[in-house]
Amino acid sequence: METNKILITDGRTLSCLAFVRKLGREGMDVHVGESFKRNITAYSKFTSESHVYPSAEDDMDGFKTYILKLIQQEQYDFVLPTRDTTTIALAEIQDQLPTDTNMLVDTPEKIQRLNDKHRCAKLAEQVGVPIPTTYYPSETPIEEISSKADFPVLVKPTDASGSRGIQRVETPQELRPTYHSVLHEHGNAIVQEFVDHSGGHFSIGTVFDRKSKPQAVHVYKELLQYPDSGGPAIQAVSSDPEPWVEEMLAILEAINWIGPAHMDVLFDPVDDTYKLLEVNPRIWMSVALSIKSGVDIPNVILNLATGTDTTDPQSYRTDLHYRWVLPNEILWILNGGDRVDRIKKIAFDRKIPVCYGVLSREDPFTIIGTLAQSADFLLDTEKRQLIFDRGW
Repeated sequence: METNKILITDGRTLSCLAFVRKLGREGMDVHVGESFKRNITAYSKFTSESHVYPSAEDDMDGFKTYILKLIQQEQYDFVLPTRDTTTIALAEIQDQLPTDTNMLVDTPEKIQRLNDKHRCAKLAEQVGVPIPTTYYPSETPIEEISSKADFPVLVKPTDASGSRGIQRVETPQELRPTYHSVLHEHGNAIVQEFVDHSGGHFSIGTVFDRKSKPQAVHVYKELLQYPDSGGPAIQAVSSDPEPWVEEMLAILEAINWIGPAHMDVLFDPVDDTYKLLEVNPRIWMSVALSIKSGVDIPNVILNLATGTDTTDPQSYRTDLHYRWVLPNEILWILNGGDRVDRIKKIAFDRKIPVCYGVLSREDPFTIIGTLAQSADFLLDTEKRQLIFDRGW
């Protein structure tokens, strides 16, 4: 089936921008949706049309109604969500889409199971996927956890993304008040051993077909994150798909997963083990690195969604670096102590091959989009929290 007209939601995200650039270059008619007008991808020359819909966070029913009407009006061949809330929303209405509109999104139940850190950790334990030692206050009294756990530990909200709401606890005496603070602010939480990032922080981006088999896999090492304690990669490098990757993918195979997913993995130098931190059942923010490395994620998803055969290469570049300069490298510099040292750290050897999340000579107006979106976020209290309320 030929796919010509596409809607990609969440124009604020670099993942949306990466998809629009890739598919737009191929001559497809790509529309972008977002809950506010001045978003990064709306300024891309590869965006045919931009739509403003109700916020899925603030008005889920309004978002669903608008999207269904837009899809029927525009007769899209394919629709792709890129953030957690829009992915859930579209999963919940996918049975209402016109028969000619395709998506590659799993059921709301499976998406929510992976998004919930409690349920995801339990699933990993059942499947045998290594994770940091995890305690469940809903099952074990917090006082008992305080006496058992090796500190420091992290208190993690079960329903949060981007390291939001996570608190680091150094001593047993601090655990109870910190846990109840997180409980009050975010709802349910788990307690998990802290694994030092010095062993390496890795990401796996993958796409599973309707038989729950991986048709695309890309691995990259996260070199810098904003904030330092945890968040999206602002610098990364494409890496070899070593045998431990298969072990991590087992958690997706166990639930017969369909569609894209991202996995955060740490190598624990204490016991020489790769440990799964979380699964994000959606497109990953650094997907531009996957695409530029030779893993054609957009077309793999399109082909699987439309029933077209897909053959993704088994190898890809492992020397390509990635940078998210605007605004996150700037925020990373401002967020630390020794800013001169931080500027030196982000300096790149010109000989190193690199791709960018935003910067592009071919698509320069996205810089204006970045500045406009950043200003909009800084002036809006709730949006500003999305930038600064991360890590611990």
